[in-house]
Amino acid sequence: MASFPATSVESTTMNQNNLAQQLQYAFQLLQQGQREQAEQIGRTLLAQYPNQPDVLNFLGQIEQGRHQFEKALRCYKKGLKSAPGHLQLLNNAGWMEKELENFMQAEKLFLKALKVDSRYFYARQNLAILYQEQRKFAKAKRLYLEVIRQQPNLADALANLSTILEKEHQLDEAKSYAGRAMEVNPNHRVARLTLANIATRNNAFEEVIRLLTPFLQLPQLHPMDRAVMAGKCAYAYQELGEYEAAFKLYQNANQLLYHHYEPGMRDPGMIYSPAAFRAIEAAIPDFNFSDVKNEIREPVFLIGFPRSGTTLLDQILFSHSQITVLEEKPNLVDAFTEFPATEQGLNALKNASEAKLRRLRSSYWANVKRETGANKLSPIVVDKLPLNVFALLHINKIFPGAKIIVALRDPRDCVFSSYQQKFGMNAAMFQMLKLHTAAVFYDQVMNIIMGIDAAQAFSMHFIKYEEVIKNFRREVQRLVDFLDLEWEDSLLEYQATAKTRDVTTPSASQVIQPLYASSIGKWKHYRSWIGDSFEPLEKWVEMWGYPASQISDSGVGHSRI
Repeated sequence: MASFPATSVESTTMNQNNLAQQLQYAFQLLQQGQREQAEQIGRTLLAQYPNQPDVLNFLGQIEQGRHQFEKALRCYKKGLKSAPGHLQLLNNAGWMEKELENFMQAEKLFLKALKVDSRYFYARQNLAILYQEQRKFAKAKRLYLEVIRQQPNLADALANLSTILEKEHQLDEAKSYAGRAMEVNPNHRVARLTLANIATRNNAFEEVIRLLTPFLQLPQLHPMDRAVMAGKCAYAYQELGEYEAAFKLYQNANQLLYHHYEPGMRDPGMIYSPAAFRAIEAAIPDFNFSDVKNEIREPVFLIGFPRSGTTLLDQILFSHSQITVLEEKPNLVDAFTEFPATEQGLNALKNASEAKLRRLRSSYWANVKRETGANKLSPIVVDKLPLNVFALLHINKIFPGAKIIVALRDPRDCVFSSYQQKFGMNAAMFQMLKLHTAAVFYDQVMNIIMGIDAAQAFSMHFIKYEEVIKNFRREVQRLVDFLDLEWEDSLLEYQATAKTRDVTTPSASQVIQPLYASSIGKWKHYRSWIGDSFEPLEKWVEMWGYPASQISDSGVGHSRI
């Protein structure tokens, strides 16, 4: 057995004590906002103790606080080389991998931490968050319950579990867990939002306002959170008939989001950008449309402007035993990458070789199978993504025999409802943050659809949301006939089907309700503030046969917003 001089042991102990004291002091400085001084201590310690895992963990947290996730991850990984079982390093490295969307690596690191110490609830909590963000709700729920058994008063776990339960329509359980989180932390943002969502479902709109209005006054609230809460309060005011208060909140929320996202939306080459839609529209007249039908199966594409009723239609269709519905996934992403929506890219698509198109067909179906996890799909596959309007030229080349379902709704209701929503942000949804740009975008979308229709590139079926509400059996029968299927009575029970699905759109809580007409014509309540923003919609209101109506009753509000 090796031995060490007593003086060496004493020296090592003193060094370790000094290191611990210095790190503790550096952490205190960091918590007080003195980042530079804290980092200087950390760098000095690293020079004295190269590869020391606790020091590297501290420096990683410095970089993590700056949102320099790759630099933070390098620190954590370097520390793990010296201490492979260091729980904090494993946990922090896993979180950085998650932030960098390296989900498999993140999962491995969290699981390794739990293998080192199954009681380490921080890794279990973060693994649950990872699964929740990937919409693997069953796994996330199990882990949150385990965390809560370990830490019954951990507000984050209680609140996060409540959000999953609310999405799964288990409202009593969701309310219970959110309430427990609020007992621990009365100002817990996620718990309040869950309770507000449940109150909205129960038409308890005064409760929504009571829960969320105090948060709107908090200066430290992130702009995204403020916008979400303002939007929910606005909806509550709308349902209470207080339209001016509602409009001001919608406007404030969208202005917050606009300023937050605008710096990242300046690239005209972004997918779904207005410039890309203009390029697609310009390409249609001279496009070399394919009319050669493939012998392999062709999907059906369900498209339309956002908030036009596509989620309702996809729930109805999913209720048919012969239909698989794909819920808003970018299954055509490889086609967009190969042939971007630029003049050059669309010219290349126009003359694409059959070999390239065959490869894109294969990649599409590989994406579909990966999404569904199914080796065998139903005879009819409906790919529901409203903005696949953007892909109609690509679809014609890849699947020339595809059928297209176009969801329609009063353009004014479509645009105003889009203005009200808080979508995941991209260049298209950015247009919804102002009424006038949303109306212009609607015009672009419909110009493309009608250009494609005039070219007879596809078999297309147009279906109006309002007609589905008024004449459900007739309109759904026509839709089923278009798909060459037989009627099934399960189509009448689509709400029950919707409760079993993970619906990711803003309509998730609405499609489980009986059909209602109260959303028709809601834009009229806001005519005094819309001004002339809806002028680009006038031709489409007429074309689709909706009743014309004055934009403004009172002459108030003639600016474009």
